[in-house]
Amino acid sequence: MHSFSAPSARALWPIAAALTSTALLVACSTTTSSSTEAPATSGRTVETVLGPVTVPEQIDSVVVIEGRRDLDIALALDLPVVGFPLEGEGSLDLESPLAEARAAAVAEHGAEGLFLADEINIEAIAEAAPSVIISRSDDVEEIFDQLSAIAPVVAIGDQDTSGWQDDLRLVAEATGTTVRAEELVTAYDDRVADVASTYADVIAEHPVVPLGSDSSGSQVRPNRLLSTVLQDVGALPSEVFAEAIETGDGIEHSPERLVEAYDDADGIIALVNGADEWSATQASPLWSRLPAVAAGHVVRSDKSTHEGGPLTAMHSLDVVEELYAGF
Repeated sequence: MHSFSAPSARALWPIAAALTSTALLVACSTTTSSSTEAPATSGRTVETVLGPVTVPEQIDSVVVIEGRRDLDIALALDLPVVGFPLEGEGSLDLESPLAEARAAAVAEHGAEGLFLADEINIEAIAEAAPSVIISRSDDVEEIFDQLSAIAPVVAIGDQDTSGWQDDLRLVAEATGTTVRAEELVTAYDDRVADVASTYADVIAEHPVVPLGSDSSGSQVRPNRLLSTVLQDVGALPSEVFAEAIETGDGIEHSPERLVEAYDDADGIIALVNGADEWSATQASPLWSRLPAVAAGHVVRSDKSTHEGGPLTAMHSLDVVEELYAGF
């Protein structure tokens, strides 16, 4: 009969070590398996006026819907724009502030017009297969779910609800381009300071007005981009412009009241769309009776400066500077 001796502690060490190693391998295997099977979460989540949206880290293509502020911001942030709306033929004759940047997007990313402005084509957007869609919120609110099924929708404001700087920063946060956004805001602020300083005396002495004109009459709207740029440089507003700024509302006048309403303005930025409308405006006897017109202190723009982002804001400063340089 053999006697049984309990193994020594030293003899048990290799067994314990082997069991420990096995346990660690099992644990590591379990951890790795869980990590692999867990759903990956990647993207930047931002809060928009239409709710939170998560944008992928990698953005290969962008479609814009409205074509002014949204397109301006996307181009200024060097995003890969592949689709945008087209203006109706003949609606504008002045070169767009976005023309050069848009041409670059066409050359670099194959950007193209997908539909006419105000005629959103969801099928064309889906075919473009964007990584993200950027739009003014008013233009997509009713079709938000349809667009969201194609790509995340970053909804921004307009001139009545937010400044372009806020919308620029929102899109930049969503697309990982915040450094570029701050560079653009700083460049605008520096240019505003330069214009305000260079023309300080002229600005202080001469009332001006951004005057919309068409066959139905005249309008002054304080929240249009060019109007806010004038305010940024410290423009002395004409009486009607000052009233519009104070009330925050647009003011309209019939054609017959043109001279009565704006005879105190020394300078006018005429916001007139289309060559035919501009020719008709200049041919009007009432237009020629305005003191600013008689003095030659008129610079023309159009609806392309009603709304936009950093590129249009810098262009608007060019227009403002042209006006003040003419005194």
